[in-house]
Amino acid sequence: MRQSEVIKYYSRKEIGNELVRFAKNREVAAKFREGSFGKRPDTIQFPRDVISLAKDGAFSFHASEEHWSNPMQIKTDMRRVELDKLREGWDLVLDVDCKELEYSRICAQLLLDALEYHDVKSTSIKFSGGTGFHIGVPFEALPKQVRGNNTKDMFPEMPRIVAEYLKEFISTNLAQQILEKDEDLKKIGEKVGKTAKELLIKTNKGEEFSPYTFLEIDTLLISQRHLIRMPYSLHEKTGLVSLTINKKDFQNFKLDWAKPENAPVRDYFLNSEKVESEDATQLLVQAWDWKEKETKAEEKPKVIIPLEGKISEDKFPPCLKNILKGLEDGRKRSLFILINFLKRLNWSWEEIEKRVKEWNKKNAEPLKEGYIRSQINWYKKQGSTIPPPNCNVPNYYLDIGICKPDNLCKKIKNPLTYAAIRSKRKTYK
Repeated sequence: MRQSEVIKYYSRKEIGNELVRFAKNREVAAKFREGSFGKRPDTIQFPRDVISLAKDGAFSFHASEEHWSNPMQIKTDMRRVELDKLREGWDLVLDVDCKELEYSRICAQLLLDALEYHDVKSTSIKFSGGTGFHIGVPFEALPKQVRGNNTKDMFPEMPRIVAEYLKEFISTNLAQQILEKDEDLKKIGEKVGKTAKELLIKTNKGEEFSPYTFLEIDTLLISQRHLIRMPYSLHEKTGLVSLTINKKDFQNFKLDWAKPENAPVRDYFLNSEKVESEDATQLLVQAWDWKEKETKAEEKPKVIIPLEGKISEDKFPPCLKNILKGLEDGRKRSLFILINFLKRLNWSWEEIEKRVKEWNKKNAEPLKEGYIRSQINWYKKQGSTIPPPNCNVPNYYLDIGICKPDNLCKKIKNPLTYAAIRSKRKTYK
């Protein structure tokens, strides 16, 4: 692709306008044909800035996942506290890449499904321009705090945790769907440039096929001032457009769509204007809890005395009793609390499902049965649960309006402790 064609492409009004839209409050870097980046930090404020850089030899444009109050104040030697002060927020971007585009498509669809499972509605997806896809969730969809921490300051740790969590969440289905498509490991290996042996990993069950031997969902590459290819930027190796794709059309995506002459701007990547609420709250909280659980599992186990036998509802704290009366708001967060609370009090899955269904009928607007079933099945599949949130965690008991403490509540930090004391048990596991 000649540079004159590059200039012609970026001179299109709709392309320039979209790059300017996406660049707002972001650090931008132009990349040249030979692979080197232009100056950093830089910004794009007008379509003519794009054309000017293209005339200077720029082939592609990249922008930060982070939003800055003033990107031009960023310096390479800045301390973490200085960057946190300058940062206004960050977008969650999942970068899927594999030599075989069809495997990238399978993974990207599973991630979209996983986000939907966690009730994240404000997702968007784009072709990377190479052999993968980018899935985005705008900062406006994230909760302001996670377990008492300001979300805007949790970069890059929080997106790494979410990426790791979702990677684990879809791993079984990802392996199954790739094997269903190409049953022969040798055939899969040929497509991704590996031997059949290299597709296996050692587990406690023996050697098993792992798609992560050849497919990446970037986690470690997420870092301070991390850049992603901007939507509708060209790709310097393929000459294709990093095209935003309507989720309804994703399964029909073809590389021809991403040719510069076939790439009209019809959809927007990370469009914060369509975010109606902090719908990624559940995702971030569950990912954080999952990471804490993983971390604790690696530590030396502590001697604790587990609860024995099912604990009845008369021993429940006021907040759980208020949940069980039925709610107008906070039903999904309350379902998360209920499942983990009841299971930790040695209720069977059958008892939990029955009680949750009874509770759901009392809600002003009942949750869909399919949603409840999928949540319970998820924990069944994991074989374990996590403790319900502590009493002072934002977005839960106080915010839902179910925290009506009695005298015992003042002495405890978690609803499980309340139940343990009332039932005269020493602790909980």
